[in-house]
Amino acid sequence: MKKVFLTLGLATASIWASAQNDTVRLDETVIVATRASRKTPVAQTTVAGNEIKQANVGVDVPYILEMTPSVVVSSESGLGLGNTAFRIRGSDPSRINVTVNGIPLNDAESQSVFWVNMPDFASSVNSIQIQRGVGTSTNGGAAFGATVNMQTNRPSANPYAEISSTAGMYNTFRNNLSLGTGLVGRRFSFDARYSNVRSDGYLERSAAKHQSLYAAGAWQGISTFVKLSVLHGEEHTGLSWNGVPGYAIDPAKYPYFEAGVSDYDNPEIKRNYSRRYNPSGEYLDTNGNIRYYDNTDNYKQTHYHLQFAQQFGNRWTGHATLHLTRGTGYYEEYRLNRKLEEHGLSNVVIDGETVKKSDMIRQKWMDNYFYGLTFSANYNSENLQWTTGGAANRHDGDHFGKVLWARYNIGATSGNEWYRNNGTKDDYNVYTKAVWQINSLINIYGDLQYRHIGYVMAGVDDDLAGLDQSHYFNFFNPKAGIFFNINEQNTAYASFAVANREPTRADFKDASKYGSSEAPRPERLYDTELGYQFTGKTAGLGINLYYMNYKDQLVSTGRLSSTGYAIMDNVPDSYRAGIELSGGVQIFNPLRFEASITFSRNRIKNFIAYTDQNDPDWNPMEQRVENLGTTNISFSPDITGNAMLRYTPVKSLSFVITGKYVGKQYYDNTSSDLRSLDAYLTSNFRIDYSFKLFGVDFGLQGLINNIFDKQYITSAWVYRSVFANGSPDYIENGFFPQAGRNIIGKLTIMF
Repeated sequence: MKKVFLTLGLATASIWASAQNDTVRLDETVIVATRASRKTPVAQTTVAGNEIKQANVGVDVPYILEMTPSVVVSSESGLGLGNTAFRIRGSDPSRINVTVNGIPLNDAESQSVFWVNMPDFASSVNSIQIQRGVGTSTNGGAAFGATVNMQTNRPSANPYAEISSTAGMYNTFRNNLSLGTGLVGRRFSFDARYSNVRSDGYLERSAAKHQSLYAAGAWQGISTFVKLSVLHGEEHTGLSWNGVPGYAIDPAKYPYFEAGVSDYDNPEIKRNYSRRYNPSGEYLDTNGNIRYYDNTDNYKQTHYHLQFAQQFGNRWTGHATLHLTRGTGYYEEYRLNRKLEEHGLSNVVIDGETVKKSDMIRQKWMDNYFYGLTFSANYNSENLQWTTGGAANRHDGDHFGKVLWARYNIGATSGNEWYRNNGTKDDYNVYTKAVWQINSLINIYGDLQYRHIGYVMAGVDDDLAGLDQSHYFNFFNPKAGIFFNINEQNTAYASFAVANREPTRADFKDASKYGSSEAPRPERLYDTELGYQFTGKTAGLGINLYYMNYKDQLVSTGRLSSTGYAIMDNVPDSYRAGIELSGGVQIFNPLRFEASITFSRNRIKNFIAYTDQNDPDWNPMEQRVENLGTTNISFSPDITGNAMLRYTPVKSLSFVITGKYVGKQYYDNTSSDLRSLDAYLTSNFRIDYSFKLFGVDFGLQGLINNIFDKQYITSAWVYRSVFANGSPDYIENGFFPQAGRNIIGKLTIMF
């Protein structure tokens, strides 16, 4: 049996060719050209397919990664489904580069990833690599905290079918069906999955109603590989992004405050305030009764990937991928007392009084295309691995809004469109990188990338402000490092990398409305990493030190533009510095312990805070300005850690206890204890059991989340206004509590 390895720019294919009967079995192992190898000097963690499957019990992708170093996850619904997100080293989702099969997943305009648009995607993922810091050159936006590279499932050599059903508290259900043909005619294969997800969510009216489809057909030759993948997701999610008001969680700490008479002060109106209270869609009918409109987020997104990989001789391989992502959808909400003129409508006179505001039901739409080409070529010899490649991508997106209903007869027809704008973003990059083995001890790494961005906006925003503008950037991102292969058990590395990042759509539009000249500048990051790893027979240890020095990082300071819009501000100097420790030990044969902990310092130097200020009659005054010196970067705890204890008495049975610790966080950049989240420690318990019956494989999983019923909050937001006469501050806030103890189970049947 002859075994040949194809190291492709997009994929590495392992081919087993039988000399006796000339039949071919091709088992694709997807490894994107931008993934780091073991000897690349970057901080990296790879989550393998079996680990993904074990952790994939009724949660979205961020929770699959929760037990990796420096990761903090959050869920708007409080249950790990719907709108979920993760931060790495404190960096938010817009600063984490995410790719699927080498294709950028981050939204081109917001630069974030919305996992709610990809329900049950983890069921189609074969492996995930996280590179913390700048990492290696990749397609898409800059990595300002980490790169996450995901590969979809490889074609199966044998036919299969799998049924999986998950059920848990809060009416959580997920059912999926997967099947594959195996190799047909020694060349073709087809794999598919359908998933249906339902959950009420932990927060009230945060229900998720999702479905998704994955299908892939592949043709595999001796030196050629072609694969067409389609991933479709459809989500309908109750709006909970405003969170739970502080007065509903702790009225003594967060009292309700509003000038004048408020419905919330009326003792005859009874609300069920609790840490699950969600005010989204709440209104009073004409009889003064509380009602809730079904505020929902609705979106469909389909990804098409056509991958081609080819081997040229013994050392050269190449790849090209054409891709298209089509997305369309809207969120619909009931809004109280909105200004008519802000929706392009005229004021009306009713019973002799001029009506300027009205309750409304409105929709905000997105309709976009993202398409392009990625490519690379690889050279692989005994001492040199060299890759050159790049991408050309375009995003074309429309934003528009409709008024469906208004309380008063104001001449608006159903579906009245009040704004529309378009954004077109071109993103081109080329890179070349190599790992050169000088001798058995030393490997040198070099990586050069050039990236061009052109972004054009046209039309009017939802406040009827014109958005016509264009922005162009050219970035050069060099990286270099050295890897020491000390011996079979000990390795070390050092690296330095530069990354540049353009502002987001929101940064541009809010800073430039009505002629304001507050255009934000791009950000730059200088990332230095030092690492050491020990790998023994029964134990391992990894140590990584990092210093991420930011220039002109965009953060929220509270400052308004010259025309009164809240903007993100470039702060000249800020940094993240820390040490990441991770390791594991086989205590004895059935018992294994793994853990990681990060100690970090995340600071803004010479931070200037701006706070809205009013006179006693609520007339706006000049903002209050405070120089707070060095402050903590928001949502960047100084300590994060996790631990896992796994007991496997027999191969088919295991018991797993996990713990996650997240230190104190601030939810603005002022370092005020009044705007901070308490540290929390949560624990989960899972049982995995598998058996075979009548030739059919069965898998059972039982999971108790938050076994000690800890009440904790993972995220929050705040708006604050002060009064010149010293009256108490006006504060609006929202918190995102997570579910207490809850149970979920999963049954898998494999044919």
